[in-house]
Amino acid sequence: MASAAEADVKALQEQLQQLRADFAALSESISKPAQRATAPGEKAWAEVKRHAETVSREIEGKPITAAFTALGVGFVLGVLFNGHRD
Repeated sequence: MASAAEADVKALQEQLQQLRADFAALSESISKPAQRATAPGEKAWAEVKRHAETVSREIEGKPITAAFTALGVGFVLGVLFNGHRD
């Protein structure tokens, strides 16, 4: 009876080792595509930040022009989204 229990324990240990190996392989196969997927996102974010910095410098350089531009854009958007309510 003890040998049957020992055999079961040994079989469970072997299955556990196999599961660990499978999880390690699965983790590795998932992490590689995830790393490749984040690279374009990081590149796009860097581009957005670069454009934001450019706009910020433009606003600092020409604050009156920027204010009137924002006013004009706000007016146009207000007219468009007003919906001509009666």
